[in-house]
Amino acid sequence: MALFGHKKQNDNGTPAPAAKPAVNPDDIWGAPVKRNKTTGETVVIKESKYDEAKPETVGPAAIDPETIKKKMVELEKELEAQKNKPVLTPKDYDTNPVAQNEVSAAQDEFEEQYRIEHERFLAAHENKEIDSANDAGVEQKITEMVDEVAERARAREAMNLDIEHVDQSEVDKGLSVLGVAKDETKDAEYQNIDKVKQSELDKGLSELGVAKDVSKDKEYKNIAAVNDDLLAKKTEEFMKQYGDRKRQD
Repeated sequence: MALFGHKKQNDNGTPAPAAKPAVNPDDIWGAPVKRNKTTGETVVIKESKYDEAKPETVGPAAIDPETIKKKMVELEKELEAQKNKPVLTPKDYDTNPVAQNEVSAAQDEFEEQYRIEHERFLAAHENKEIDSANDAGVEQKITEMVDEVAERARAREAMNLDIEHVDQSEVDKGLSVLGVAKDETKDAEYQNIDKVKQSELDKGLSELGVAKDVSKDKEYKNIAAVNDDLLAKKTEEFMKQYGDRKRQD
């Protein structure tokens, strides 16, 4: 029993150091950190085992409740002042309005500048070499132009353009080479064509939808002739009722 009650000793007779308990990392990271509500949490941080341990405050410092109350009062006063401000209009932003006399002065300056530029334009486009023509001068110019036109016409007539006139014999020879259509009325087949009766011709025209010559009908011959007075009267009535369609179009 005495053997288990004694601590293990080293070879030099000094007692051996006790073994360090194993530490679980999850227990370290999951443990809550106690923070000071007024000044934050002060911890001792050591970057490495060779550095000295330094205290450092971690976390935000708490705000004094009196400071919060003071800020709230100031904010309420500012909001109340914004509500009581008058509504601004565009005129309120016009810090330097233009007076009427300034507008009039600018208009007078523009008109004067326009007058100067207009006179300069007229002077630049003025042709001083043009003289007003009198009656005698106009008649002389017209006579000269007429004589010039007549002279040019005579010159064109006197021009020899080397155009040869074709003889009639050459024209007949050329037509014979080209082939002139023959007179079909002289053919035997044309002479044997029977003359179509008027009744057959009228029947064919009616089938084709062509109007026949009504002047040969008996009813046409019974139509009374219209005199000029009646025609003029009917024409006047028609024009009053329908007007001139050509002018309307």
